[in-house]
Amino acid sequence: MMTFEVSHRGILLNELDGLTTDRNDLQAKLNEVASNKQPSKHFLAQIDEWQPTTIAKVEQAAELARRQVFKITNSKWEEITRQFQTLSQELKELQDKKGVVEQDLIRLKQEIHQLNEDLKQVAQSSTIELNMEQSDKIVWQHMIYVEEKSVSAGN
Repeated sequence: MMTFEVSHRGILLNELDGLTTDRNDLQAKLNEVASNKQPSKHFLAQIDEWQPTTIAKVEQAAELARRQVFKITNSKWEEITRQFQTLSQELKELQDKKGVVEQDLIRLKQEIHQLNEDLKQVAQSSTIELNMEQSDKIVWQHMIYVEEKSVSAGN
């Protein structure tokens, strides 16, 4: 009976030695992962790439909006200038001819009034509406976030 116990004890000790070897292998892997942190580096690199790309998109959107403001104001300004030149030419012609009728004066008065109103609107930029997402309404932490994936025991 003693032989059986010694033999069984030897088997258990061999198994324990095997587990100790497995534990040492696991320790080596833990040390390697701790020193490398490769998975973290990969995700951090992606975040580092995302940040300037996103900032660049915001800058592009702002620049596009600036160009749109200039385009609208320049277009309105050019139209007012064109109408002003036409009005000036017509006034000059009427003065040269000295042949003016009351309807002309009423119409020209209305045109001058309208040009003044148009000019006021352009100067106050009241014909432009700026639509933008307020930064305090943007849920910034939803722009980029990290979550842990659930991993099944079979993987």
